[in-house]
Amino acid sequence: MTALTKARSSFGPAAAEVWTLAWKDLRHDRHTTLVFVLTVAAILAPLLLLLGLKNGVVETLRETLLRDPRNLEVVIYGSARLDRDWLAEIAARPDVAFLIPKTRTINASVDLLDPARRLLPAVEVIPTALGDPLLPPGTALPSHPGEVLATATLARRLGLMSAEPVSGAPVSGAEEGAPTQADPATVVAVVKRTRDGVSEHLRLPLSVIGIVPEARFSRDALFTSLDLLVAAEDYRDGTLDVPPDGVVPSGYAERQTRFANARLYATGLEQVGPLAAAVSAEGIEVRTQAERIASVQAVDRTLSFLFRVIALIGGAGCALALGGALWVGVERKRRQLALLRLFGFGPGAVAALPVIQGSLIAGLGLLFAGAGYLIGAHAFDAVMGENLAGGGYLTRLGIADLGLAAGLLMLVALVASTAGAIRAGRVSPAEGLREAIR
Repeated sequence: MTALTKARSSFGPAAAEVWTLAWKDLRHDRHTTLVFVLTVAAILAPLLLLLGLKNGVVETLRETLLRDPRNLEVVIYGSARLDRDWLAEIAARPDVAFLIPKTRTINASVDLLDPARRLLPAVEVIPTALGDPLLPPGTALPSHPGEVLATATLARRLGLMSAEPVSGAPVSGAEEGAPTQADPATVVAVVKRTRDGVSEHLRLPLSVIGIVPEARFSRDALFTSLDLLVAAEDYRDGTLDVPPDGVVPSGYAERQTRFANARLYATGLEQVGPLAAAVSAEGIEVRTQAERIASVQAVDRTLSFLFRVIALIGGAGCALALGGALWVGVERKRRQLALLRLFGFGPGAVAALPVIQGSLIAGLGLLFAGAGYLIGAHAFDAVMGENLAGGGYLTRLGIADLGLAAGLLMLVALVASTAGAIRAGRVSPAEGLREAIR
């Protein structure tokens, strides 16, 4: 029989008995066991709270940035020459969430006549399409150039906020971030130009089919199809005559092969920098919220470093405390361990006793630490959570975090019990005989 087979046979048949003996020994010495369990819990609970606070603070900061989609925008500064092939290439990138061409900034506004025939000068016009991050999910998009969405601030100036929403929800929902659909109201867009010294203007009737919440966009603006912007720019440039009945045909922008600007958004905060760098590499000047994003990433790195240092110190302290306790326990119970050898337990089975006990103590300590974390997290959230922007939780621990903590704790327990296991495995049956003779 090989040495491996001998070791397996000496350990295998007694495995269940070893687990039973280890647990009964901990129960018998319950006061000492409780001290060890509370020691592990006292070390682990603050680490769990610190990890929860780190996750909560960083996630709250990230969500605060993500709640404003403009933090994901890569703003093309000035005017460029963007052809459709380049736009298609950029749109195909995996870090691009939304892209739509724009006209020159100087042409991205119109004057408005409200239902009372009052003139609102220079109202911003923004092209939109499916997936626009500035619009709430579920918002009905303009289906042709004659339909627009008005921002809440503009709707108030136009006297549209008193209209009953189609959904039946109160109009005040527009202030809370919910998409609001108002009964269609007609306004008139006025586009002016001077040609051959003669002032001309184009009047385009627009149907306001919805209101964009102020939480999404806080300036006066109209969201519409790209066709309307391109037609307004062509009219100002003198390449478009007054369309019949003042109606811009759908698909008008498809004839445009080059654009001066675009609305470009990344899929996440980490993707803003690489996307901006890719656009800049084409010789296009861009602007981003890089400073705000970098500040959140710096907080994440700093808190992660602090947690790793404190966790390393705490883990080392836990390993030393638990390892020392198990070593002392082995020395104190040498006679009993020797008797186990006399009763037929192999060295592997005896050496497993402190390993099993260390794992049980660590598991019980984790349960106590989890209870302490829940109490501490509830206190933090109750006292300080209400001061967070937008509310929410100050501490956050996911299943993956708890699983990682449990795994690392068991590893610490295994390392801590190694010395005691080696010492227990070296106890010989002869020591039991000597003790019996005495």
